[in-house]
Amino acid sequence: MKKVLVSNIMMLKEKERFDKAIRDLGYEPIWATADQYLTEQQCISLVGEIDGWLAGDDRITEKVLLAALPRLKVIAKWGTGIDSIDLEAAKRLGIPVKNSPAAFANAVAEVALHYMLSLSRHLVTVDRTVRMGGWPKPQGRELFGLKLGMIGFGAIGQRIAELATAFGMEVIFFDPFIKNAKVFFERTAHPASLNMVAAESDIVCLASSYNKDNHHIVGRDFLGKVKPSAFLVNVARGPLVDQEALINALHENRLAGAGLDVFEIEPLPAGNPLLAMSNVVLGSHNANNGRSAVEFVHMNTLSNLQSVLG
Repeated sequence: MKKVLVSNIMMLKEKERFDKAIRDLGYEPIWATADQYLTEQQCISLVGEIDGWLAGDDRITEKVLLAALPRLKVIAKWGTGIDSIDLEAAKRLGIPVKNSPAAFANAVAEVALHYMLSLSRHLVTVDRTVRMGGWPKPQGRELFGLKLGMIGFGAIGQRIAELATAFGMEVIFFDPFIKNAKVFFERTAHPASLNMVAAESDIVCLASSYNKDNHHIVGRDFLGKVKPSAFLVNVARGPLVDQEALINALHENRLAGAGLDVFEIEPLPAGNPLLAMSNVVLGSHNANNGRSAVEFVHMNTLSNLQSVLG
């Protein structure tokens, strides 16, 4: 019987259900113990005798892939992001990597709009204050008429832009792979340089995949160009933003606030300065966790596995 390592936290949370599903496909599941993801060394200790891998955000380096040879035939990544996998090495070693592109466009876009609304209308701050006995009346800004600058304009970025357009926002976007304007509800989203996104946007939203070339794409230089009244929203990957530079910009009032679903270190460590900032809305890398999206990815990930293992 072919053996399949299960290390993604979404299937680990429903072990009984997926133990049966994997066995029904004719495979023997090997269940990892993972809090968020497996480290390189943890991966190496588990991959020597597996035929398939239902992976999460595990650190799948070239060393890991070499340790998995010659038996490993496929990595079926749960979700869309594959930045934790050495894709170049996987291709060179003949190990296919399959994921679920665009699966979370609706789920993530809705949460991105939540951050925009919460920041611009102070909704989370009001909630906290009312719970403490207060009755605040802070004046906010409507999304209507504001300019949204997207960094990354794939399926998720375009869905965020579409929803933002429905609110009456103007949209510009930076994406090295998309050069043409897009139309949503008879409003045009225009391509722009990264500097234009920084300087012109009322809200900057990151929806880009992560790679070594865009590490800290939002850093000191970018944050030095933004409006003091602007907000930053990150529903993509933590390392896209230089967290130290962001904290400094917030402390120095060079940025009005931030909505962050992802961080450079996850979970966010106790004592991190972001935890004490009232103008920051925090998430738990959970924007993709919509019921219909998750169910689709569950089934598609198993299908991706089976398409190779047979």
